[in-house]
Amino acid sequence: MSKFKKPAFIVCSTGVSAKVEYFEGEILVRTIENVIGPHVNIYGGMAGDDITLTGTYVFTYGKETDTGIAALVLDEDKISLHGMAISGWKPLGISRTVTKSKGKWVYTIDDKPALEMYLKYLGRESASEDDKYRIFEEIGVHYPFQVERDFGEPVMRTPMQVSMEENALLFDFEVPQGSKLRFSMPPDFDIVEKVLAEANHLKNTGRLEAEALLIFSCSGRLSTLGPLTNLENEGLSEVWKSPMAGFFSYGQ
Repeated sequence: MSKFKKPAFIVCSTGVSAKVEYFEGEILVRTIENVIGPHVNIYGGMAGDDITLTGTYVFTYGKETDTGIAALVLDEDKISLHGMAISGWKPLGISRTVTKSKGKWVYTIDDKPALEMYLKYLGRESASEDDKYRIFEEIGVHYPFQVERDFGEPVMRTPMQVSMEENALLFDFEVPQGSKLRFSMPPDFDIVEKVLAEANHLKNTGRLEAEALLIFSCSGRLSTLGPLTNLENEGLSEVWKSPMAGFFSYGQ
């Protein structure tokens, strides 16, 4: 890596287990950053398995692994890279505070049981035994939280499982105690126009032309938007008029 003054990683990674507790994409990013330096630009997403949560793999040139990554390393002294991130999910209500959490488990929000508050927001009175294992597919993927950051746009954090005994939510990434978050709801039909408007803004303000376009889209986006995802991709192709590649992932 030392020959690159400013490398950029395009990464496709896997979870080391089928269990959601082990989908540690953020740790992967921080590890690369610690080794290479904070100046590195990293784009990509976690490998998926059609939301079966049974195990993920990456493969290349006849090789495959469920405990590794596939990565493309580019020299930014020779190749210019630009990116944008947009979800379209709309924040609702007031900003709330995580008052008790440990790792990916959130126990209380504004000193109220996290699961109880989440279900109340969705208009449900209680969780069933099925919800304990299917909350991601049935609810979380459509109604994630938006966690606020000091700089930049909020990040999406999705409930993956529940603990009815602890009245708690298990998220896809760690949500530290003290984090500020808001509920959110899926986008309206104007989401395609919004994404394309952002793409045109990036292209026009930066006077950019692209030789290639890489898209890493949340698997929940496909589940929620359905046919609109095709319109979104076709629109991006029309904006940039360049070859495209990408995949639906378990987090970007």
